[in-house]
Amino acid sequence: MNNRKAFTLVELLVVISIIALLVGILLPALSRARDAAMINSSKNNIRNVYMANQNYNSANKGRQFVGAPSDLARYGNTVGAAIAGYSDAFALYGEGDSFGGWAPGPGVQFGETQSGVVVFPGNVPEYIVPLLFPSGPTSTQSAPGYGTHMHPNARQIAEYMEDDITNKAYYAPKDTILLEGVKDCQISQGNLCPGVSGEWGGDFGSFRISKLGTYDFSPAIPMTSYIYSPANMMSNKVFTYKPGENNGFKDPCSFNNGFKAPTLDQSKYASLKAYLTEQHWLQNVTGEACSPTWDGMGSGHWRSTTNPDGWHWGGCHPALYNHSFRSTPVTVFNDGHVDMLDINSADKCDNLVSKANQDKFGSDDNLCGLWNRNTPFGDNGYFQEAATDWMDVSVVALTEGGSNGRDLCQDVISN
Repeated sequence: MNNRKAFTLVELLVVISIIALLVGILLPALSRARDAAMINSSKNNIRNVYMANQNYNSANKGRQFVGAPSDLARYGNTVGAAIAGYSDAFALYGEGDSFGGWAPGPGVQFGETQSGVVVFPGNVPEYIVPLLFPSGPTSTQSAPGYGTHMHPNARQIAEYMEDDITNKAYYAPKDTILLEGVKDCQISQGNLCPGVSGEWGGDFGSFRISKLGTYDFSPAIPMTSYIYSPANMMSNKVFTYKPGENNGFKDPCSFNNGFKAPTLDQSKYASLKAYLTEQHWLQNVTGEACSPTWDGMGSGHWRSTTNPDGWHWGGCHPALYNHSFRSTPVTVFNDGHVDMLDINSADKCDNLVSKANQDKFGSDDNLCGLWNRNTPFGDNGYFQEAATDWMDVSVVALTEGGSNGRDLCQDVISN
């Protein structure tokens, strides 16, 4: 006789309901745990990149990586003329050397191809100066906003990252679009990319060394998840406004030592001034990873997803760290501590400082808050034309006061 008692339909429904309830409780918790793990991984990565830079600084008597010689402006009154004059003066790439000597120039050192060919930036300013403006002596029409601040994976720093410009520590786990774009680079036998599909193009993607002819060769050094603060990489005079003394911006190519970056221990607000930050909006993202707002930059802009020769991945480009009030990029500050930089808090602080300056100095169109609106970028700041909401802040990139400025306020953080 079979005495096994079967479950009733009601009992099965109760069990299924309990399981569904537990799944509903656990899944969000697991999602939050996964998100926290990826944030912690990014924090560890950016800390490692910071330490590699500290090792470079120590080996170079405290000098930060900039790319451009500190006195570049001595050799010409525009960035192109200055780079050419500097190359001639020091017979770089064999220029002007009747004895056949050859030496590499300044800027981002790229490394070697799979076949062992060593690649240098030549006289391309995008890979020599920290930040290129849309007008003025330090400007470019092909890629305004580009510069060495986008390459903490320059060979000079990568030497302290296992000599690998695509070291895994250069990439945040949430930066999925970028990770997909560089996957072929990370398996390359050389320490340069064999090519990144859909990413490279335009005039800034060529190397012009007149002695050797023009390379038909992609830049081969990819983006990373992290960017430097350009404001740390130039003289503080560039971004500092002093009422009655200047108009709030001084082009670094217009005076000697314009590209001489202060040492980090000279920062006035070292715990509040960003050094490296996640360049894309990766935290608290709403909507698709590919931002449609880049289309508004115009079809000819180097970052426009409608530009077939632009810098994007098959028509996809993520929003930047300053494109939403929800953004909280992982950031390492000048004093070495790692934290989240709340863009909404930075915007509030920008308003507070701006109002305090107006109360102190009166009505003055050149007065700023946390970030400098007097540069050739104007009120658009650092790619604000592609912002996803009303956020209007360009901290980190255009910090008022340079390395003596701040990207957050302590009283806003505490609230």
